[in-house]
Amino acid sequence: MAKETDEELVNMIKSGGPAREKALHRIYTDSNIREKIIAMITNNNGNQQDGEDMVQEAIIVMDKNIREGRYRTEGNLQSYLFAIGKYLWMNQLRKKKPMLKGSFSDLEMTGDPDEPDHFLLDEERKMKLQAILSRLGNRCQEILSLWQLSFSMEEIAAQLKLNDASTARKAKYDCQQQLIKLIQKSSLTKSDLT
Repeated sequence: MAKETDEELVNMIKSGGPAREKALHRIYTDSNIREKIIAMITNNNGNQQDGEDMVQEAIIVMDKNIREGRYRTEGNLQSYLFAIGKYLWMNQLRKKKPMLKGSFSDLEMTGDPDEPDHFLLDEERKMKLQAILSRLGNRCQEILSLWQLSFSMEEIAAQLKLNDASTARKAKYDCQQQLIKLIQKSSLTKSDLT
């Protein structure tokens, strides 16, 4: 049997009933996306069971977003599901460890990860950036995280219960300006940010 396209899967979910169940089952049993989400989580302070749980939670959120018309069809369904899984895992880590505010270290490492000096410098840079990010309010952190995960302004507005995309865009701009001011006031140099 031929595999459904993203568009077909989205339409099946929107139609509800048995078609929706079939589409969700196809997505849930897609080993490619499951492995990507689980690998991302096991590489970032999680285990196999955490990964399995995040796959399920990400599919639930994706299903809800599609049925409520918040999914942008120009994107890839797998990438969208991965972004949801990453966002959910970041939130879970923040709840467990309130000091964790930035992105995942393993996803952002550059250079040779086996070099101890590189690792220490990279961790020091991340700690400096996390300290600055932690000075932003929770709302700004959430807005910038969603934006970084390629959520549309409409999706950000819906997620944060803002009036509309224009309000979300203004809030994102304000948060970026706050972050820029915090960086300028800090002792970070340009090399710390690259």
